[in-house]
Amino acid sequence: MDEVDKVFDAPFRNDFFGMLRNWHNSRAMSDIWNNLDFVLVTSTEPYQLIDDLNQSPFNVGQVIELEDFTLEQVRDLNQRHSSPFNTNAEMKLMVLLNGNPYLVRKALYLVASGQITTTELFNDASNTRGPFGDHLRRLLSLLHDRQELKQALLQVISQNTCENQQRFWQLRGAGLVRSSGHSVIPRCQLYADYFREHLHG
Repeated sequence: MDEVDKVFDAPFRNDFFGMLRNWHNSRAMSDIWNNLDFVLVTSTEPYQLIDDLNQSPFNVGQVIELEDFTLEQVRDLNQRHSSPFNTNAEMKLMVLLNGNPYLVRKALYLVASGQITTTELFNDASNTRGPFGDHLRRLLSLLHDRQELKQALLQVISQNTCENQQRFWQLRGAGLVRSSGHSVIPRCQLYADYFREHLHG
C-alpha cells in the first residue's frame, strides 16, 4: 500500500488502520492469515499521529527509514538529470531542502523537464501555489486541529527548541523537525519558511 499517509486526514483513518493491525494480530492465531503479508509506504512516521497506538499497524513489523540525501548524492542525481542545476544552484537546493528525497527528486524533475526554471523554483518554493505547494499543504493539514503541535513547531522555528519531548517526537515522526546537536530545528529551510508564514497561534 503506497502513500498510505493520504488516509491520515480521512474520518475513518483509525478504523482503517485498526483493521490492518487486526489482520496483523490474526497471523498469530490462524495459519491462513500467515499467507498475508503487507507493506505500508508513507512519507512520515504515522504511528505518532494515530490516536490509539494499540490500533496502529505502524508500531509492529520492520521499519525501513529513508535517510535524507547528502550533497554528494544530490550532485549525482543532478548529473543523472543532465545537470539542470549548476554548482551554486546545487548548494542552494541543499540549503533549501536539506536533502529531503521526495523534494529533491521533485525539484530535479520539474527543472529538468522544463516545467520551471531554477529561478522560479527558488523564488516560489514556499508559495502555496509553488512547485512544492501540494506537499506543503498536505503537511499543514496534518496539523489541522492540533494546536499543541502547531505551537511546538512555531517554538522550533523561532527558538530552535521544543520543550515537550512528546511533541518533539510527534513532529519528528511527521518529518517536520530534526535534532542538530542540542537544538531542534525544522527539517529543512523550506519548512521553516512555509510554516512561519502559515501557522498562526
